[in-house]
Amino acid sequence: MEFHKTKKLTIITEAVILDSVLETATKLGAGGYTIHRAAGRGERGARAEIGPLRSLLENVRIEIITSEQIAKKIAVEVVEKFFKNYAGIVYLGDVEVIQDKLL
Repeated sequence: MEFHKTKKLTIITEAVILDSVLETATKLGAGGYTIHRAAGRGERGARAEIGPLRSLLENVRIEIITSEQIAKKIAVEVVEKFFKNYAGIVYLGDVEVIQDKLL
């Protein structure tokens, strides 16, 4: 088994735009993603669980493992398309993925 260097793109944003962000990422080459619920505080205030409207008000963290080129294309598109009207942050990190040669 070998480790392969690649990028992890992380997008933290409002759950209400999750489907649109995922559609954009997939269109630009994301082969897959992982989604987590997220809470915290940022420039646009704090996010917390608030009764029956919670699912509309919560944040999500989307992680995509992909090439640097695809990660940057997705990051730029998401910021330009969504972050004028919705809260969010995007960041990249170096990761090493272990894969069996048979995969």
